Amino acid sequence: MFFYSIRMSLRHWTDGELKLLGTMSDGRLATEIGRSFSSVKTRRGKLKIPCYVGSGTFRPWTPVEDALLGKMRDKDLASRLQRSIGAVCQRRIAFGIRVWTKRVWTAKEDKLLGTNSDQQVAVELSRTLDQVRKRRKQLGILPFIYTPRDWTLQEDLLVGTMPDHKLAKRLRRTLGAVIARRLGLGLPSFTPQLNPWTEEQFQLLGTKSDAEIARLTGRTPAAVSRKRALKNIPNYHVMHKAWTKTEDRLLGTKPDEVLAQELGRTVMAVTSRRNALRILSTAPRPWTQPEEKLLGTRPDAEMASLLGRGVHGVKARRIKLRIPNGFPKIQCRAWTEAERQLLGKVSDAEVARRTKRKIGTVVAYRSRLGIANPFLKFRPWSPQEESLLGTKPDEELAQLLRRSVNGVKLRRIRRGIPCPFPRYRKWTPAEDRLLGTASDNAIARRIGCTYWEVGYRRKRLGIVSWRTRKKHQP
Repeated sequence: MFFYSIRMSLRHWTDGELKLLGTMSDGRLATEIGRSFSSVKTRRGKLKIPCYVGSGTFRPWTPVEDALLGKMRDKDLASRLQRSIGAVCQRRIAFGIRVWTKRVWTAKEDKLLGTNSDQQVAVELSRTLDQVRKRRKQLGILPFIYTPRDWTLQEDLLVGTMPDHKLAKRLRRTLGAVIARRLGLGLPSFTPQLNPWTEEQFQLLGTKSDAEIARLTGRTPAAVSRKRALKNIPNYHVMHKAWTKTEDRLLGTKPDEVLAQELGRTVMAVTSRRNALRILSTAPRPWTQPEEKLLGTRPDAEMASLLGRGVHGVKARRIKLRIPNGFPKIQCRAWTEAERQLLGKVSDAEVARRTKRKIGTVVAYRSRLGIANPFLKFRPWSPQEESLLGTKPDEELAQLLRRSVNGVKLRRIRRGIPCPFPRYRKWTPAEDRLLGTASDNAIARRIGCTYWEVGYRRKRLGIVSWRTRKKHQP
């Protein structure tokens, strides 16, 4: 019988598997390479490789759309971009942009109202059209009246070279006029040109670390890593040495510690690779008679270090030979006769202090011996106290007897004594006829209740107050 440690199989990623990331869906790739879906997704996320996008399943986000995130409500932006609210919310969270909150109008923003169309002002201020229109009406500003004027050649040359709202602001025209002119000229909408990759920059990918290439090309490390992954170029700094067939054949022929030194790898790497290939470790060293005689004379951890064996192996062998453990981890201190004499004579807290034990240990040991605790904080009920139950409200009686309200209430219920002072009093017809004939305070003092109870009863019966009735009397 032998034992060997079972560890989670850590299968390292090969260059071929890394090249497949992002080329198909994570679920399909996990099935093909024999890994879990979460493993594939986590690895792709660490390498910052974008997920696979099939044809007709996803519309990529443009820089113009990304610039609008957080500038308005997700619902309004989803309607404007013709996307789902969930997609807008997820995109905003991915960029770390806070949710849009209602902004206070500044004096500079108020000056722009009426100087151009509400649509153009809304785009410039990153507000909705309804907000701009409502604010303009609150300030009493008339809407902008557009006076048509001919387009010059210089203005036509600017169409399509910048976003429509920026051109409208520059030319002092409405946004609709600029859009109509651009469509009339057959020009596409402006799309900002990103910094394109050159052939020299492509040659650098994989030759140095992503951070170094990012510094040389003036880009972010994430952009370099993403471009390298799209080109299926392996990482320059991959801290992993692939296993060869020769090394795999050596697994299990020698102890993992010895084989790790020969191959120049860690013991964890050798053990993980052997477990992944389901190769058993070397045959365990048989136990000798002198070794078995030493079992139980020292703690298992110390004996394992002395014999050059594992702790689990030493423990398993000792249990198999039915040798008791003379060195338990938890040393229970036995109770002396003098300590037992203290139980029940002083409080548990005092016994714990004198014997230097926990109070829970003292309580448990006293209860196991069947010794009662004479120091309970409980005062028995006397016949005089029980005769007072029900004669006064529980709160007043608890204060008089110096007991808790729950204690008095529980004792009264156990004795079967009804409560003559209910929490909610019943109103008599005579008391109802008094409502509205005087102020609520006067009626409350007369019938012995609070003024807000009188007001609540009067409003519930639909009776107007005495002050209102007096005011409307002729």
